[in-house]
Amino acid sequence: MNNKNLWIYGIIGFSILFLGGAILFKIFEMESLPSQFYGALIGVVITAIITVFLLQGQTANEEKRERNLKVFEKKQEVYHDFLEKLKDIIQDGEITLSNSESNIDELKDLIFQLGYIQMHTSPENTDKIFERVSKLIQLMNDFSTDKDKQSKLPKFYSQLCEEVFGIISILKSDLYTSEATSINVKRIEELLRECDLFIENEGFNKYELQNYFWNELQKQLKNKGYEIIPKDFTQDVNEFYARARNRHRWFGFWFPVYSTKEGKTLNFCVELENSYYYGFIKSQPNEKNEVILDVVQQTSTNFKETANWFGYKLADRNNLDFWKLNSSEFERLKHPRKREELIAEIVNEMDMYITKFQQIAKQNNV
Repeated sequence: MNNKNLWIYGIIGFSILFLGGAILFKIFEMESLPSQFYGALIGVVITAIITVFLLQGQTANEEKRERNLKVFEKKQEVYHDFLEKLKDIIQDGEITLSNSESNIDELKDLIFQLGYIQMHTSPENTDKIFERVSKLIQLMNDFSTDKDKQSKLPKFYSQLCEEVFGIISILKSDLYTSEATSINVKRIEELLRECDLFIENEGFNKYELQNYFWNELQKQLKNKGYEIIPKDFTQDVNEFYARARNRHRWFGFWFPVYSTKEGKTLNFCVELENSYYYGFIKSQPNEKNEVILDVVQQTSTNFKETANWFGYKLADRNNLDFWKLNSSEFERLKHPRKREELIAEIVNEMDMYITKFQQIAKQNNV
């Protein structure tokens, strides 16, 4: 207590001494001292007022900045949760609804997530996100019911990327107030095709595979320059697998490969029993033509004559047994990129024998 009084007395004494010295040494004029003191007091008051305003403004800015930071962090959390929920739905491939066996209802969860989105973004962004999500759900529904998923795979994933990246662009532009553009869809599809996408199924569609075989075979032979009249094998394939006993077989297609000096046209035929085979077919059963037979044998001794063939043979390689479906080459036929290469090898083998026959026939002046 004594120390406190001592400080007070000291301050008062120092103040009196300071003012007395200022007057004595004429630092302040006695007449102007009150006005100077009053001016100094006003300056102190004004400075204090300005300081208060500045501190209030700084405090308000800090509070606003802190509030904005919390809002930003919350928006990040909401947007990330929404994308996680969307990821779960996409990985499932469908939206799960609650039923008697399960209480999980992804649709309700998604609706609530979209509600949280609506709380933190503009109505325009909400509408855009709703539209993208609707397209995403429709896309998954269409793909899940599509029978030929393999051929639609690159397009499905490119459209999936378009919708997902579109949603992310909207959220990103809202978070960081900057324009965000999505990846070009065509570029996505090109990249996905280069990735060699392939659905590995437990089984495979034997109807689809055999139809592909016939269609691609005709297409590639036509590209080689042969006169192919396109034939639809859908009915043949359906009847081929319809029953085991007395089943439909020995069907195929043929095309001209050589014209003799007498003007007779020789046809090359591809046909199927269990496996495919090919060769030079007669224009009518039991036709006799030793010259043609000789050229066929010179082409390859593996060609066997029958009542309907000058010579037929099984494939040298790439055998495909469409009845037993146990050939190793079916793994390639199932693969969307390797299947085309497989048919190309088969076509090249046939083309090699046809070309060799034509060369020998010309040399022998047939």
